Amino acid sequence: MINAERSFWESELYDGEFDLIVIGAGLTGQSIAHFYKGSHPEEKVLVVDRGFFPIGASTRNAGFACFGSVTEHMADMKIEEEPKIIDRIRRRFNGLKLLRNTLGDKNIEYREPGAYEIFTDQKVYKEALAHLDTCNRWLNEAAGVNDVYGATEHNGFPAISIKHEGCLHPGKMMRTLYEKNLKLGVEFRWQSPVSEIRQNEGSILLENGIELKGRQLAVATNSFTSKLLGDIKIKPGRGFVLVTKPIPDFKWKGTYHYDAGYYYFRGVGNDQLLLGGARSLDIDVETTTEFGTNEKIKNHLLSFANDVLKLPQGWEVEIEWSGIMGFTPTKSPILKRISDKAIVVAGLSGMGVALGMQLGKEASELLRVES
Repeated sequence: MINAERSFWESELYDGEFDLIVIGAGLTGQSIAHFYKGSHPEEKVLVVDRGFFPIGASTRNAGFACFGSVTEHMADMKIEEEPKIIDRIRRRFNGLKLLRNTLGDKNIEYREPGAYEIFTDQKVYKEALAHLDTCNRWLNEAAGVNDVYGATEHNGFPAISIKHEGCLHPGKMMRTLYEKNLKLGVEFRWQSPVSEIRQNEGSILLENGIELKGRQLAVATNSFTSKLLGDIKIKPGRGFVLVTKPIPDFKWKGTYHYDAGYYYFRGVGNDQLLLGGARSLDIDVETTTEFGTNEKIKNHLLSFANDVLKLPQGWEVEIEWSGIMGFTPTKSPILKRISDKAIVVAGLSGMGVALGMQLGKEASELLRVES
């Protein structure tokens, strides 16, 4: 930390009070700021983040604009009641519409190249087919769309096609939202880690000793929430992703799911494959807020690319990274008031692209405008 005395001119900047302070500059946090500032342009809104840019999952995900595969819905049946699953699908579907309408398809490179869930186990495939009617009914009740899931074959695999699913560029998504917030007059403080949230006072203490005061606080730190608010139980989940160098005669140009959504892959760039997931192989180790590569998972995904996807010999990895997601026990997100001056939004459970902006909008409506 730079050790410098405060000037007369800086005092107003340090000591002034904001109407809203948002902790976390990811998709959810910036969406809170966006919709709140848009509804209350006279209010002073500040977003703080510990990174040079959002570093949790908003710019580190695989860019899927999805609402759930059939086997993921099947897994959800074991931990959640049907009405809540339908409501979660509704939120995901509406969240993607809101995201696209707010930011614009061209700005975020949104496209729908064709989406599929592929299968290598005939028993699992038959079980999934037996759930098609149920899942299609859920999408109809949640979003008013028909025949979303259908039995098919793709690249030699038994598959289920998924209508209305797409993909986008997470970096351009966040850049577009950031630029829109700047135009609205939202202020930002980057590289400002928060050490303490004083939810009853409406203030936060940064690691550099600076206290920022607000009439209201919105905590939108997803997987890292438990570090700041110990009574909010969110389990982190690290996800590994790699992108190959260009592949000749590339055939995986769509978006794909496998094994209840634990594996995901899609075509990106210049005939390149993005492949990620397999967190289920080492779930305890991957329940962490530490970035890094689990070699067990990486090696398994390399084998998956060779043995299942049959990538041509000699293909190479161009780049790899990890992102940290936040999960609730039932996968339903948390949105609630924790004091008269603070709310929390967390636990998007791997569906941040679909849920982040919708939850941000709902959170902005929960906040109170002080007279």
